[in-house]
Amino acid sequence: MSPYPTSQVEADGPTATTCLELVHDELEAVEARLRLAAASSVRQVDAVGRHLLLAGGKRFRPACVILSAKAVSRTFDYERLVAVAAAMELVHTATLVHDDVVDNTWVRRGAATANAVFGNGVAVLTGDYLLARAVDMLVHEENTRLARTLARITVDMSEGEVLQMVATGDPHVEDSAYYDMIRKKTAVFISGCCRAGAILGDASEDEELVLADYGLNLGMAFQIADDLLDYTGDPAVTGKPVGTDLREGRATLPLLLGLRTSGDGQRETLLAAFGNGSLQDKAVSVVVRTLARLGAFDEADAIARRFATEAKMTLASLRPTSYRDALAQLADYAVDRNR
Repeated sequence: MSPYPTSQVEADGPTATTCLELVHDELEAVEARLRLAAASSVRQVDAVGRHLLLAGGKRFRPACVILSAKAVSRTFDYERLVAVAAAMELVHTATLVHDDVVDNTWVRRGAATANAVFGNGVAVLTGDYLLARAVDMLVHEENTRLARTLARITVDMSEGEVLQMVATGDPHVEDSAYYDMIRKKTAVFISGCCRAGAILGDASEDEELVLADYGLNLGMAFQIADDLLDYTGDPAVTGKPVGTDLREGRATLPLLLGLRTSGDGQRETLLAAFGNGSLQDKAVSVVVRTLARLGAFDEADAIARRFATEAKMTLASLRPTSYRDALAQLADYAVDRNR
């Protein structure tokens, strides 16, 4: 049984605020560091940087760095912690910019993407600039393990995005291929954030492995829940229309589960809608109802929750602290957000 039962969180599930209130000051410092890092004497680069920062975000990844460090250490270098957390967020932001260009995405979090406002060329090169700024922040670290961690997870993320691109348009993706893709493109990065925090907190080898394993399971839960929200989320909250993955031909877990159990008529409905960029909202609603009747949403949700539970279970070997509890709440938030 998980050491973190549901009764420890709010009845409707934890919010980002409740999970991160312990590190509010550190995240504010990260925000200031991001503004400084994104600034440039080149007007266009500076404009894109400000545009990206104004788009906001929960700062989930820097929070993982900070909470992980505090979960294993009572003393650490505050400035180093903020710098590394900010560097991880810069990498994440840069990859989002590149993804939006590759996917021809025009809206993210309810706002126009950088490529929609400034064009693909400026967006891509500004993404490169942010990556370079992140690397510059880490090369000043005496501990080269942090830079190596960033290098490894960036390689995995790149491979994951290529796997997703190659699989786009294929509704018959194997489950194993789907899990490998989301592990590389999402979970490995979150795991790396937790590992970076452990390194900053001077964790033991066992503690570092625990936090890396926690982050991997957290990332899997987060991405599956995100794929589910594409069908079940409120556009006013998610910032994108329902069925975006469906229209763009990305076979995520809800669709794969639905296709597995669908009858002939249902299967035809799902396949006819898949990859149809001009699909109307009414047709998307038909797909959503079909997948719901097939139990695909419930099954995907259960799988996400199993990963979240596994993430929480790994934390049991860490000493009890409010920061360990916040990490556990973060796993609950990953699967309960925007529902």
